[in-house]
Amino acid sequence: MTEHNLAQSPHGRFLEHAARGELAFQRDATGKAFFPPRLVSPKDGSDPVWDVSAGAGAIHSLTLVRHKGEQPLALAMIDLDEGFRLMSQVDSDHPESLHIGDRVHVAFRPLAEGQPPMPVFKPMEKGA
Repeated sequence: MTEHNLAQSPHGRFLEHAARGELAFQRDATGKAFFPPRLVSPKDGSDPVWDVSAGAGAIHSLTLVRHKGEQPLALAMIDLDEGFRLMSQVDSDHPESLHIGDRVHVAFRPLAEGQPPMPVFKPMEKGA
């Protein structure tokens, strides 16, 4: 865990972690995980504590976005093992084969040229 830094926005702190290949999230005073990062805990207004996810989770919901002439883009809500949920892209050679409940792990890459790295997910090997 890292210490609270009032000089930087929660989003800036999240991006700093992402640049290091870390999926950062926050916990409230009771230890409950939440995302996206905020200045105060949404439950009780306490100062949040930063933590880093192991990056493993499961697909909660899934949408395939189709553009003519391109492979479908998989957008999903991911339930991370630490207890928070986030929306992200799932990079897969076969997005049509993805299912709710499939296990995924985090990776980082820019979503557009010149942008900072952001979390995306990749399917885990079956049985991993």
